[in-house]
Amino acid sequence: MDTILREALQESMGTISPSIVVMAAVGLLMILGLVTFRSVLSEKILPGVPELKGVPLLGAMPIYLKHGMPQLLGRLIAIGEDGISYAKVVNNVLVSVHDPAMVKEVLSYPEEIASREGDIGRVSWSPFWTLRRLIGESLFNYVGPDTSHHRNVFIREFNSTKSNAEKFSTFSRIAQEHANMLTGQAKVADVDDIRYSADNFAIALWGETLCGNPNHYVGGRVLDLSETIITLAGDPWPSVWYSIQLFFKMVTPGESTRSDSKLRQKVAKVVEANVMKLEAYEKANPEAPLKTIRNLSVMTGGGKTGPLSKFASEFTNLDLFGGHHSIGLNVTWSLIELDNNPECLKKLMAEIDSVDTNDFNSVNSKMPYLDAIIMEINRLHLTVHTTLRVINSETKLAASKNPVTLKPGMLIYLSYLHLHTSPKFWVLIRTNLFRSASWVGYKFATLAAKVYLLTLLKTYDLQVKAHDHEMKLGTLLETTKPVAVKVTHRS
Repeated sequence: MDTILREALQESMGTISPSIVVMAAVGLLMILGLVTFRSVLSEKILPGVPELKGVPLLGAMPIYLKHGMPQLLGRLIAIGEDGISYAKVVNNVLVSVHDPAMVKEVLSYPEEIASREGDIGRVSWSPFWTLRRLIGESLFNYVGPDTSHHRNVFIREFNSTKSNAEKFSTFSRIAQEHANMLTGQAKVADVDDIRYSADNFAIALWGETLCGNPNHYVGGRVLDLSETIITLAGDPWPSVWYSIQLFFKMVTPGESTRSDSKLRQKVAKVVEANVMKLEAYEKANPEAPLKTIRNLSVMTGGGKTGPLSKFASEFTNLDLFGGHHSIGLNVTWSLIELDNNPECLKKLMAEIDSVDTNDFNSVNSKMPYLDAIIMEINRLHLTVHTTLRVINSETKLAASKNPVTLKPGMLIYLSYLHLHTSPKFWVLIRTNLFRSASWVGYKFATLAAKVYLLTLLKTYDLQVKAHDHEMKLGTLLETTKPVAVKVTHRS
């Protein structure tokens, strides 16, 4: 992954000397900062709201570039006792909203007031713009009248009990195959990093479910591309560099850069190979039920054979980097927490041994303790720990304790992790946080995590070797180091 990412970053800079790039970037940022600084020198942007002070002209930009958004967001949360705070980053204003009522209000804003991307011609540094340039249109940036239909199509395919019941045998088969790979013919094995095993299971499951390609994970190419896309989308430098190119009119707003295009070509090759697998499967099994990607295509105007619909094609790009991380990380954190809490593991094992885990209804609705563990991991170690909205038109934040006016261009960061773990707020939201969860793929991902976790625990006694695993707040919430595990076949 490091090689692909390094190539992508180098390509984005072209053949320009790194020192020149840095000097140009800093110079431009100071120019932009000076313009902004002059206009707001005596103005407090959000009166009554705590401000994280940075350095003259650049504001909190050094923190952002050196440590990334998660650490900057952490500092904002620390000073925002009433659930809101802000910082100036050159000519942008970053606002942290971390109170349940205010978060709910911001998420309810219609597209004309706040969106994930903001104005295409404005330098907003939204990671969703980077993501669009890397994979094209996707569910993250759908707007307009078709959005509800697209969402309902996803929910019908991935959140439907009937649909997931039909996929259950595939879940179980792929899970057992990947569990068996940990030891091969041996009784005991040392797994250097269970994260990759969990990710590979999820990638294989998505590959088989969507296109009939259970070998989607082989060679690590998909995982490498996925990690590169996620890193670039969350890293500040691609946004800064793109802003510089926009400033000098080197690119048209929204246009992919040369490095973006090269990465998209790599994505296209993987997708093309999957479509070829799909067509081969359909030709060999003309009477078999349609694979998931074909179902999505048919429900959005495509035929039962031939080219996929535009919607289904876009999902193949989105699936390349999304979906498997939430499954893999949930399983990984579950193993860590269960190893740290042996009494919970003992109770879970009793439940696993008491039901028929080959029966969909039992796994889906008759394992309350397993459900509770998965939900608690979703609370404590949620994969996507923050989201963002860009203000498009001036609006008042009604839920704020003090009057707050949000202005166009402001980036509003919403920390789910803070809400999930703060004693002050968790009491207020715990009763309904997961009760009606209906985000796209929620039940599919939850079932996949449950099946792989219980398959591992049925097959092996697992010992996580280190007991000091901590959370790493990057684009996703991951572990700070590899998760080594010793696995021993159960008698």
